[in-house]
Amino acid sequence: MEIRDPRSPREKVPANPNPQTTGRPRRPDQVKEHEVAKLWIGVDIGKTHHHVAAVDGDGRLVYSRRVANDETALLTVMAEVSTYGRPVCWAVDVTTGLSALLLTLLWRRQVQIRYVSGTVSFHMAAAFAGENKTDARDAVVIAQTIRMRPDIPILEPSDRLLAELTVLTSYRADLVGQRVATLFRLQELLTGISPALERAVDLNRKAPMMVLACWQTPAAIRHAGVDRITALLRRGHVKNAAQVAEAMVAAARQQTVTLPGQRSAAVVVGQMATEILAIEQRIAAVDDLIAEQLDQHPLALIIGSMPGMGPLLTAELLVHTAGMTEYDSPTKLAAHAGLAPVSRDSGTISGNHRPARRYHRRLRHILWMAALTAARECPTSRAYYEKKRAEGKNHRQAILALARRRVDVLWALIRDRKTFSRPAVTAPAAA
Repeated sequence: MEIRDPRSPREKVPANPNPQTTGRPRRPDQVKEHEVAKLWIGVDIGKTHHHVAAVDGDGRLVYSRRVANDETALLTVMAEVSTYGRPVCWAVDVTTGLSALLLTLLWRRQVQIRYVSGTVSFHMAAAFAGENKTDARDAVVIAQTIRMRPDIPILEPSDRLLAELTVLTSYRADLVGQRVATLFRLQELLTGISPALERAVDLNRKAPMMVLACWQTPAAIRHAGVDRITALLRRGHVKNAAQVAEAMVAAARQQTVTLPGQRSAAVVVGQMATEILAIEQRIAAVDDLIAEQLDQHPLALIIGSMPGMGPLLTAELLVHTAGMTEYDSPTKLAAHAGLAPVSRDSGTISGNHRPARRYHRRLRHILWMAALTAARECPTSRAYYEKKRAEGKNHRQAILALARRRVDVLWALIRDRKTFSRPAVTAPAAA
């Protein structure tokens, strides 16, 4: 990127990203030819409306308009922008469904699109004068960012299969979050009814939820009895039904008093237990759809052969790496996931490293969970983990080191189109 002298005549008037003070966009006949040769266009994405801003090669605002999230309106804006110059690229700050229509229209016109994340946009905004925050100013900041920073990542259209997996994995994550929130509230209410009952069973299991959907108070559970509860659990194909029934009845017998608010709490607990059971059924149905779509991806078998990479983690890895097409080396993949240290040298001090702070959180979580599972189940991974612990690393550092090592292995498998072969003989753990 060219760095110009700020004292040069062309830079006497700094670029102002605030459209409120730059005036109205100039018509094409008011702009000189060299000023409109290239345009950088930023779009602040919204639900019902976007704001589009275009800057020229000198960073001057030449176009700014609020546009409805509608096909006709977006096509009109694209045509208007083209009259002010030749667009170099467009940039957006959101890549979810809010921008799906705009991105599709731009890709059909074979336009280059870049993604300016919210974090990058926030820090870049501080480089310009003014503290006000408007959609118009945000759009200009996005446009100025792609004009000055060629390292901003380019968005590529996802293929049909990855688009399907993106929707399914996002929906599953929403369902899991809903289940966790409901479970926490249920635990709180159940403790207000009977603390002994809340401690007696694991509420993450299906069996206690089936019981609580029918009986919530100690008196109701005692009245139902072991035999009736066991019959209910067996109809639901629950293992160890008799043991669960006995544990819940025994806990119910430890309390004979009625706590304040128990009647209303019991109604809410019953509804929440029923809701959690329904959510679990929906999660299982989504898992089946994910597995069905995953079978069609050519890399699914290779990635899934790695220890710890189940169907869900495999699908999420493909989604967040665009089918493993966004990287040209395992080092860049590891850096994106925050598994590679960042240099912190200055002057004569060299060799300093610190953990990365800017990385893809979800991608790192995927690789972390896979490494954590592999350290328990795979002898080779366990031996590498024990080796790192013997070197003085704590548990977290050893798992991160294992995850980094597994990135190299995964990259080699994909490059050679081979699956991971597990050792036939269990390897002893390293001392």
